[in-house]
Amino acid sequence: MAFLLGGIYIAVIGAVLVSMTVLLLKGKKELCNRIYMGCQGLVVLWCASQVLLLLAKTGQELVLAYGIGNIGICFVGAFWYYFAVLYTGGKLKGVRKYLPISISLCHYVIMLTSGWHHLYYASFGETGVEYGLFFYTNVVMTYVLVVIGAVKLYRNLDKEQDEGGAKGLIIASVLTPIFLNAVNLSGMLNTSFDITPLGFGLSVICVLLATLKYRFLDLNKELEITNEKLILEKERNRIAQEVHDTAGHTLTMIQSYMKLAQVANKKEESEQVGEYLEEARVLTSQGIRELRESINQLREGESYELVTQGIMQLANQVKEIPVDVTVQGEDSEKYSHLSRIIYDCVRETITNTLKYAKATKMEIIVRFAVESVEVIIGDDGMGCDTIEDNNGLRGIRERVEKQGGRVRFISSQGEGFLTRIHLDVNKKNGLFL
Repeated sequence: MAFLLGGIYIAVIGAVLVSMTVLLLKGKKELCNRIYMGCQGLVVLWCASQVLLLLAKTGQELVLAYGIGNIGICFVGAFWYYFAVLYTGGKLKGVRKYLPISISLCHYVIMLTSGWHHLYYASFGETGVEYGLFFYTNVVMTYVLVVIGAVKLYRNLDKEQDEGGAKGLIIASVLTPIFLNAVNLSGMLNTSFDITPLGFGLSVICVLLATLKYRFLDLNKELEITNEKLILEKERNRIAQEVHDTAGHTLTMIQSYMKLAQVANKKEESEQVGEYLEEARVLTSQGIRELRESINQLREGESYELVTQGIMQLANQVKEIPVDVTVQGEDSEKYSHLSRIIYDCVRETITNTLKYAKATKMEIIVRFAVESVEVIIGDDGMGCDTIEDNNGLRGIRERVEKQGGRVRFISSQGEGFLTRIHLDVNKKNGLFL
Protein backbone atom coordinates (compact mmCIF):
# COMPACT_ATOMS: atom_id res chain seq x y z
CA MET A 1 0.00 0.00 0.00
CA ALA A 2 2.79 2.41 0.94
CA PHE A 3 4.64 1.57 -2.28
CA LEU A 4 1.50 2.24 -4.39
CA LEU A 5 0.74 5.46 -2.58
CA GLY A 6 4.31 6.64 -3.01
CA GLY A 7 4.13 5.89 -6.72
CA ILE A 8 0.93 7.92 -7.03
CA TYR A 9 2.51 10.90 -5.27
CA ILE A 10 5.57 10.71 -7.52
CA ALA A 11 3.28 10.59 -10.58
CA VAL A 12 1.43 13.67 -9.35
CA ILE A 13 4.73 15.47 -8.78
CA GLY A 14 5.74 14.60 -12.34
CA ALA A 15 2.44 15.91 -13.74
CA VAL A 16 2.78 19.17 -11.83
CA LEU A 17 6.35 19.63 -13.03
CA VAL A 18 5.19 19.09 -16.62
CA SER A 19 2.49 21.71 -16.08
CA MET A 20 5.07 24.14 -14.70
CA THR A 21 7.32 23.53 -17.70
CA VAL A 22 4.47 24.17 -20.14
CA LEU A 23 3.56 27.40 -18.40
CA LEU A 24 7.20 28.47 -18.26
CA LEU A 25 7.59 27.95 -22.01
CA LYS A 26 4.16 29.22 -22.98
CA GLY A 27 3.64 32.31 -20.86
CA LYS A 28 5.57 35.50 -20.46
CA LYS A 29 7.54 36.29 -17.34
CA GLU A 30 4.77 38.17 -15.57
CA LEU A 31 3.77 38.28 -11.92
CA CYS A 32 0.55 36.37 -12.61
CA ASN A 33 2.53 33.57 -14.27
CA ARG A 34 5.05 33.41 -11.47
CA ILE A 35 2.43 33.24 -8.75
CA TYR A 36 0.65 30.36 -10.48
CA MET A 37 3.95 28.53 -10.84
CA GLY A 38 4.51 29.19 -7.14
CA CYS A 39 1.13 27.63 -6.45
CA GLN A 40 2.19 24.55 -8.39
CA GLY A 41 5.50 24.46 -6.56
CA LEU A 42 3.62 24.39 -3.24
CA VAL A 43 1.68 21.37 -4.46
CA VAL A 44 5.00 19.68 -5.33
CA LEU A 45 6.29 20.33 -1.80
CA TRP A 46 3.06 19.00 -0.30
CA CYS A 47 3.25 15.79 -2.35
CA ALA A 48 6.98 15.42 -1.69
CA SER A 49 6.32 15.62 2.04
CA GLN A 50 4.00 12.63 1.78
CA VAL A 51 6.74 10.63 0.07
CA LEU A 52 9.11 11.65 2.88
CA LEU A 53 6.54 10.50 5.45
CA LEU A 54 6.46 7.10 3.79
CA LEU A 55 10.24 6.90 4.05
CA ALA A 56 10.62 8.45 7.52
CA LYS A 57 12.20 6.24 10.17
CA THR A 58 12.96 8.71 12.95
CA GLY A 59 11.23 11.55 14.74
CA GLN A 60 13.51 14.11 13.12
CA GLU A 61 12.58 12.82 9.65
CA LEU A 62 8.90 13.15 10.56
CA VAL A 63 9.42 16.74 11.71
CA LEU A 64 11.23 17.52 8.44
CA ALA A 65 8.45 15.94 6.35
CA TYR A 66 5.67 17.84 8.16
CA GLY A 67 7.70 21.06 7.99
CA ILE A 68 8.04 20.76 4.21
CA GLY A 69 4.41 19.69 3.71
CA ASN A 70 3.02 22.56 5.74
CA ILE A 71 4.66 25.07 3.44
CA GLY A 72 2.15 23.89 0.85
CA ILE A 73 -0.69 23.48 3.37
CA CYS A 74 -0.33 26.99 4.77
CA PHE A 75 0.41 28.99 1.60
CA VAL A 76 -1.39 27.31 -1.31
CA GLY A 77 -4.70 29.08 -0.63
CA ALA A 78 -3.09 32.53 -0.58
CA PHE A 79 -1.10 31.88 -3.76
CA TRP A 80 -4.20 30.58 -5.57
CA TYR A 81 -6.17 33.65 -4.48
CA TYR A 82 -3.45 36.06 -5.65
CA PHE A 83 -3.25 34.30 -8.99
CA ALA A 84 -7.02 34.48 -9.51
CA VAL A 85 -7.15 38.20 -8.68
CA LEU A 86 -4.32 39.09 -11.09
CA TYR A 87 -5.54 36.79 -13.86
CA THR A 88 -9.00 38.38 -13.82
CA GLY A 89 -7.57 41.89 -14.06
CA GLY A 90 -7.74 42.82 -10.38
CA LYS A 91 -5.10 44.63 -8.36
CA LEU A 92 -3.41 43.56 -5.16
CA LYS A 93 -3.31 46.45 -2.73
CA GLY A 94 -4.23 47.20 0.85
CA VAL A 95 -5.88 44.36 2.75
CA ARG A 96 -6.16 42.20 -0.35
CA LYS A 97 -2.41 42.35 -0.82
CA TYR A 98 -1.13 41.62 2.66
CA LEU A 99 -3.86 39.83 4.66
CA PRO A 100 -3.89 36.36 2.97
CA ILE A 101 -0.11 35.94 2.97
CA SER A 102 0.17 37.35 6.51
CA ILE A 103 -2.36 34.88 7.90
CA SER A 104 -0.63 32.06 6.02
CA LEU A 105 2.72 33.05 7.50
CA CYS A 106 1.21 33.19 11.00
CA HIS A 107 -0.23 29.69 10.59
CA TYR A 108 3.15 28.37 9.46
CA VAL A 109 4.95 29.97 12.42
CA ILE A 110 2.34 28.50 14.77
CA MET A 111 2.94 25.09 13.16
CA LEU A 112 6.70 25.37 13.63
CA THR A 113 6.27 26.25 17.31
CA SER A 114 3.44 23.80 17.95
CA GLY A 115 5.68 21.71 20.22
CA TRP A 116 5.52 24.50 22.79
CA HIS A 117 1.80 25.35 22.77
CA HIS A 118 0.13 22.45 20.85
CA LEU A 119 -2.27 24.83 19.09
CA TYR A 120 -1.56 23.51 15.58
CA TYR A 121 -0.88 19.84 16.36
CA ALA A 122 -2.46 18.82 19.66
CA SER A 123 -0.27 15.71 19.57
CA PHE A 124 2.52 14.65 17.23
CA GLY A 125 4.28 11.32 16.93
CA GLU A 126 5.19 8.32 14.81
CA THR A 127 1.69 6.86 15.24
CA GLY A 128 0.05 9.94 13.79
CA VAL A 129 -1.05 13.49 14.66
CA GLU A 130 -4.03 15.08 16.35
CA TYR A 131 -5.01 18.45 14.95
CA GLY A 132 -5.39 21.59 17.04
CA LEU A 133 -7.40 24.80 16.67
CA PHE A 134 -5.10 26.67 14.29
CA PHE A 135 -4.82 23.73 11.93
CA TYR A 136 -8.57 24.00 11.35
CA THR A 137 -8.49 27.80 11.00
CA ASN A 138 -5.88 27.31 8.30
CA VAL A 139 -8.09 24.72 6.57
CA VAL A 140 -11.06 27.10 6.64
CA MET A 141 -8.99 29.97 5.29
CA THR A 142 -7.62 27.78 2.49
CA TYR A 143 -11.13 26.63 1.55
CA VAL A 144 -12.38 30.22 1.44
CA LEU A 145 -9.48 31.52 -0.66
CA VAL A 146 -9.62 28.61 -3.09
CA VAL A 147 -13.38 29.03 -3.61
CA ILE A 148 -13.13 32.81 -4.03
CA GLY A 149 -10.36 32.37 -6.57
CA ALA A 150 -12.31 29.71 -8.46
CA VAL A 151 -15.42 31.90 -8.62
CA LYS A 152 -13.36 34.77 -10.05
CA LEU A 153 -11.84 32.50 -12.69
CA TYR A 154 -15.21 30.94 -13.51
CA ARG A 155 -16.81 34.33 -14.14
CA ASN A 156 -13.86 35.51 -16.21
CA LEU A 157 -14.05 32.77 -18.86
CA ASP A 158 -14.97 34.15 -22.25
CA LYS A 159 -17.78 32.84 -24.47
CA GLU A 160 -15.52 30.58 -26.52
CA GLN A 161 -14.27 28.92 -23.38
CA ASP A 162 -17.83 28.63 -22.03
CA GLU A 163 -18.83 26.58 -25.05
CA GLY A 164 -16.05 24.12 -24.26
CA GLY A 165 -15.36 22.29 -21.05
CA ALA A 166 -13.20 24.89 -19.31
CA LYS A 167 -15.81 25.69 -16.66
CA GLY A 168 -16.22 22.03 -15.84
CA LEU A 169 -12.47 21.62 -15.47
CA ILE A 170 -12.25 24.68 -13.20
CA ILE A 171 -15.08 23.35 -11.00
CA ALA A 172 -13.33 19.98 -10.82
CA SER A 173 -10.03 21.66 -9.95
CA VAL A 174 -11.67 23.29 -6.92
CA LEU A 175 -13.99 20.57 -5.69
CA THR A 176 -11.47 17.70 -5.95
CA PRO A 177 -8.97 18.85 -3.29
CA ILE A 178 -11.71 20.17 -1.02
CA PHE A 179 -13.57 16.85 -1.22
CA LEU A 180 -10.43 14.76 -0.62
CA ASN A 181 -9.40 17.02 2.27
CA ALA A 182 -12.84 16.67 3.86
CA VAL A 183 -12.62 12.88 3.48
CA ASN A 184 -9.15 12.86 5.03
CA LEU A 185 -10.14 15.03 8.01
CA SER A 186 -13.36 13.10 8.64
CA GLY A 187 -11.44 9.82 9.06
CA MET A 188 -13.49 8.04 6.40
CA LEU A 189 -10.23 6.61 5.09
CA ASN A 190 -8.16 5.06 7.84
CA THR A 191 -4.71 6.19 6.74
CA SER A 192 -1.92 8.12 8.37
CA PHE A 193 -1.18 9.89 5.10
CA ASP A 194 -2.83 13.09 3.85
CA ILE A 195 -4.58 12.49 0.54
CA THR A 196 -5.34 16.21 0.02
CA PRO A 197 -2.22 16.96 -2.07
CA LEU A 198 -3.45 14.31 -4.51
CA GLY A 199 -6.51 16.50 -4.98
CA PHE A 200 -4.41 19.58 -5.62
CA GLY A 201 -2.28 17.57 -8.01
CA LEU A 202 -5.41 16.58 -9.94
CA SER A 203 -6.45 20.27 -9.85
CA VAL A 204 -3.22 21.24 -11.55
CA ILE A 205 -3.86 18.60 -14.22
CA CYS A 206 -7.39 19.99 -14.77
CA VAL A 207 -6.03 23.51 -15.15
CA LEU A 208 -3.35 22.23 -17.54
CA LEU A 209 -6.04 20.59 -19.69
CA ALA A 210 -8.06 23.81 -19.67
CA THR A 211 -4.93 25.69 -20.72
CA LEU A 212 -4.02 23.39 -23.59
CA LYS A 213 -7.53 22.81 -24.91
CA TYR A 214 -9.48 25.96 -24.06
CA ARG A 215 -6.73 28.61 -23.71
CA PHE A 216 -7.58 29.15 -20.04
CA LEU A 217 -4.05 30.31 -19.16
CA ASP A 218 -3.25 31.74 -22.58
CA LEU A 219 -1.66 34.79 -20.99
CA ASN A 220 0.04 35.81 -24.20
CA LYS A 221 -3.31 36.02 -25.95
CA GLU A 222 -4.79 38.06 -23.11
CA LEU A 223 -1.85 40.43 -23.31
CA GLU A 224 -2.16 40.72 -27.10
CA ILE A 225 -5.87 41.48 -26.83
CA THR A 226 -5.21 44.15 -24.21
CA ASN A 227 -2.47 45.72 -26.32
CA GLU A 228 -4.72 45.70 -29.39
CA LYS A 229 -7.47 47.45 -27.45
CA LEU A 230 -5.04 50.08 -26.20
CA ILE A 231 -3.66 50.66 -29.71
CA LEU A 232 -7.16 50.97 -31.19
CA GLU A 233 -8.24 53.36 -28.43
CA LYS A 234 -5.15 55.48 -28.93
CA GLU A 235 -5.70 55.59 -32.68
CA ARG A 236 -9.37 56.53 -32.24
CA ASN A 237 -8.37 59.38 -29.96
CA ARG A 238 -5.75 60.55 -32.43
CA ILE A 239 -8.18 60.57 -35.33
CA ALA A 240 -10.86 62.27 -33.21
CA GLN A 241 -8.38 65.02 -32.27
CA GLU A 242 -7.35 65.45 -35.91
CA VAL A 243 -10.98 65.70 -37.04
CA HIS A 244 -11.78 68.17 -34.24
CA ASP A 245 -8.84 70.42 -35.09
CA THR A 246 -9.25 70.29 -38.87
CA ALA A 247 -13.01 70.81 -38.84
CA GLY A 248 -12.82 73.54 -36.21
CA HIS A 249 -10.14 75.48 -38.04
CA THR A 250 -11.80 75.11 -41.45
CA LEU A 251 -15.25 76.18 -40.27
CA THR A 252 -13.85 79.10 -38.26
CA MET A 253 -11.89 80.40 -41.25
CA ILE A 254 -14.87 79.98 -43.58
CA GLN A 255 -17.01 81.95 -41.12
CA SER A 256 -14.35 84.67 -41.09
CA TYR A 257 -14.31 84.86 -44.90
CA MET A 258 -18.10 85.01 -45.02
CA LYS A 259 -18.12 87.97 -42.61
CA LEU A 260 -15.53 89.77 -44.71
CA ALA A 261 -17.52 89.00 -47.85
CA GLN A 262 -20.66 90.46 -46.26
CA VAL A 263 -18.81 93.65 -45.35
CA ALA A 264 -17.34 93.93 -48.85
CA ASN A 265 -20.76 93.29 -50.38
CA LYS A 266 -22.31 96.14 -48.38
CA LYS A 267 -19.55 98.41 -49.66
CA GLU A 268 -20.29 97.12 -53.17
CA GLU A 269 -16.71 95.88 -53.54
CA SER A 270 -17.55 92.98 -55.82
CA GLU A 271 -13.92 92.13 -56.56
CA GLN A 272 -13.18 91.72 -52.85
CA VAL A 273 -16.30 89.59 -52.40
CA GLY A 274 -15.08 87.26 -55.14
CA GLU A 275 -11.65 86.99 -53.55
CA TYR A 276 -13.08 86.10 -50.14
CA LEU A 277 -15.43 83.52 -51.63
CA GLU A 278 -12.55 81.97 -53.59
CA GLU A 279 -10.45 81.82 -50.39
CA ALA A 280 -13.37 80.08 -48.64
CA ARG A 281 -13.73 77.61 -51.50
CA VAL A 282 -10.01 76.73 -51.47
CA LEU A 283 -10.01 76.37 -47.70
CA THR A 284 -13.11 74.15 -47.82
CA SER A 285 -11.44 71.90 -50.38
CA GLN A 286 -8.28 71.70 -48.27
CA GLY A 287 -10.28 70.94 -45.11
CA ILE A 288 -12.20 68.13 -46.82
CA ARG A 289 -8.93 66.62 -48.06
CA GLU A 290 -7.36 66.78 -44.60
CA LEU A 291 -10.44 65.18 -43.02
CA ARG A 292 -10.31 62.33 -45.51
CA GLU A 293 -6.62 61.83 -44.83
CA SER A 294 -7.22 61.80 -41.08
CA ILE A 295 -10.01 59.27 -41.31
CA ASN A 296 -8.03 57.07 -43.69
CA GLN A 297 -4.98 57.35 -41.41
CA LEU A 298 -2.88 58.76 -44.24
CA ARG A 299 -1.41 61.60 -42.28
CA GLU A 300 0.88 59.46 -40.18
CA GLY A 301 4.42 60.74 -40.59
CA GLU A 302 3.37 63.52 -43.02
CA SER A 303 5.19 66.82 -42.49
CA TYR A 304 6.04 70.02 -44.30
CA GLU A 305 9.53 70.26 -45.70
CA LEU A 306 10.17 73.29 -43.48
CA VAL A 307 8.50 74.43 -40.25
CA THR A 308 7.97 77.96 -41.55
CA GLN A 309 6.13 76.73 -44.65
CA GLY A 310 3.17 75.47 -42.64
CA ILE A 311 3.15 78.52 -40.36
CA MET A 312 3.20 80.98 -43.28
CA GLN A 313 0.39 79.10 -45.01
CA LEU A 314 -1.79 79.36 -41.90
CA ALA A 315 -0.95 83.02 -41.36
CA ASN A 316 -1.80 83.91 -44.97
CA GLN A 317 -5.19 82.23 -44.69
CA VAL A 318 -6.29 84.62 -41.93
CA LYS A 319 -7.94 87.73 -43.40
CA GLU A 320 -10.06 88.93 -40.47
CA ILE A 321 -7.10 90.19 -38.40
CA PRO A 322 -3.42 90.73 -39.22
CA VAL A 323 -1.05 87.93 -38.28
CA ASP A 324 2.62 88.91 -38.05
CA VAL A 325 5.19 86.12 -38.33
CA THR A 326 8.73 86.65 -37.07
CA VAL A 327 11.43 84.05 -37.70
CA GLN A 328 14.55 84.12 -35.56
CA GLY A 329 17.36 81.83 -36.63
CA GLU A 330 17.48 79.71 -39.75
CA ASP A 331 14.90 77.07 -40.66
CA SER A 332 16.26 73.88 -42.21
CA GLU A 333 15.44 70.24 -42.87
CA LYS A 334 16.80 69.21 -39.44
CA TYR A 335 13.58 70.60 -37.95
CA SER A 336 11.23 69.14 -40.56
CA HIS A 337 10.12 66.21 -38.37
CA LEU A 338 8.60 68.80 -36.00
CA SER A 339 6.70 70.69 -38.71
CA ARG A 340 3.52 68.59 -38.42
CA ILE A 341 3.25 69.10 -34.66
CA ILE A 342 3.98 72.83 -34.89
CA TYR A 343 1.51 73.21 -37.77
CA ASP A 344 -1.28 71.52 -35.79
CA CYS A 345 -0.55 73.58 -32.66
CA VAL A 346 -0.45 76.90 -34.54
CA ARG A 347 -3.61 76.02 -36.45
CA GLU A 348 -5.52 75.22 -33.26
CA THR A 349 -4.27 78.42 -31.59
CA ILE A 350 -5.41 80.54 -34.55
CA THR A 351 -8.79 78.81 -34.46
CA ASN A 352 -9.23 79.55 -30.75
CA THR A 353 -8.21 83.18 -31.24
CA LEU A 354 -10.71 83.77 -34.03
CA LYS A 355 -13.52 82.01 -32.15
CA TYR A 356 -13.08 83.33 -28.62
CA ALA A 357 -10.46 86.07 -28.20
CA LYS A 358 -12.08 89.08 -29.96
CA ALA A 359 -8.55 90.06 -30.89
CA THR A 360 -7.47 92.72 -33.37
CA LYS A 361 -4.09 91.17 -34.17
CA MET A 362 -1.90 88.10 -33.67
CA GLU A 363 1.83 87.60 -33.59
CA ILE A 364 3.78 84.38 -34.15
CA ILE A 365 7.46 84.16 -33.27
CA VAL A 366 9.51 81.12 -34.31
CA ARG A 367 12.98 80.72 -32.79
CA PHE A 368 15.37 78.16 -34.24
CA ALA A 369 18.21 77.20 -31.91
CA VAL A 370 20.90 74.57 -32.47
CA GLU A 371 19.03 71.83 -30.60
CA SER A 372 15.48 73.21 -30.23
CA VAL A 373 12.60 75.14 -31.71
CA GLU A 374 10.45 77.57 -29.77
CA VAL A 375 7.12 78.90 -31.02
CA ILE A 376 5.37 81.82 -29.28
CA ILE A 377 1.83 82.73 -30.37
CA GLY A 378 0.12 85.74 -28.84
CA ASP A 379 -2.96 87.88 -29.39
CA ASP A 380 -4.32 91.13 -27.94
CA GLY A 381 -7.75 89.70 -27.18
CA MET A 382 -9.90 89.71 -24.09
CA GLY A 383 -7.89 87.00 -22.29
CA CYS A 384 -9.05 85.17 -19.16
CA ASP A 385 -8.08 84.75 -15.52
CA THR A 386 -8.71 80.98 -15.49
CA ILE A 387 -7.37 78.76 -18.27
CA GLU A 388 -9.32 75.55 -18.80
CA ASP A 389 -7.94 72.68 -20.87
CA ASN A 390 -10.68 72.30 -23.47
CA ASN A 391 -10.30 69.94 -26.43
CA GLY A 392 -8.13 72.40 -28.33
CA LEU A 393 -5.66 73.24 -25.55
CA ARG A 394 -5.58 69.63 -24.41
CA GLY A 395 -4.76 68.54 -27.96
CA ILE A 396 -1.86 71.01 -28.12
CA ARG A 397 -0.51 69.87 -24.76
CA GLU A 398 -0.76 66.16 -25.66
CA ARG A 399 0.99 66.63 -29.01
CA VAL A 400 3.85 68.61 -27.53
CA GLU A 401 4.37 66.36 -24.50
CA LYS A 402 4.23 63.25 -26.66
CA GLN A 403 7.18 64.67 -28.59
CA GLY A 404 9.00 65.27 -25.30
CA GLY A 405 8.46 69.03 -25.39
CA ARG A 406 6.92 71.62 -23.08
CA VAL A 407 3.97 73.96 -23.52
CA ARG A 408 2.73 76.84 -21.41
CA PHE A 409 -0.46 78.89 -21.68
CA ILE A 410 -0.41 82.41 -20.20
CA SER A 411 -3.35 84.80 -19.94
CA SER A 412 -5.15 87.32 -17.75
CA GLN A 413 -8.36 89.26 -18.19
CA GLY A 414 -7.96 91.99 -20.81
CA GLU A 415 -4.31 91.08 -21.50
CA GLY A 416 -4.68 88.66 -24.37
CA PHE A 417 -3.55 85.02 -24.60
CA LEU A 418 -0.05 83.62 -25.05
CA THR A 419 0.96 80.08 -26.05
CA ARG A 420 4.62 79.14 -25.64
CA ILE A 421 5.88 75.84 -27.13
CA HIS A 422 9.38 74.39 -26.74
CA LEU A 423 10.52 71.32 -28.69
CA ASP A 424 13.95 69.70 -28.65
CA VAL A 425 15.21 68.57 -32.04
CA ASN A 426 16.59 65.21 -30.88
CA LYS A 427 14.07 64.29 -28.22
CA LYS A 428 10.89 62.20 -28.35
CA ASN A 429 8.61 60.77 -25.66
CA GLY A 430 10.92 62.15 -22.99
CA LEU A 431 13.97 60.26 -24.36
CA PHE A 432 16.84 61.59 -26.45
CA LEU A 433 17.15 59.89 -29.82
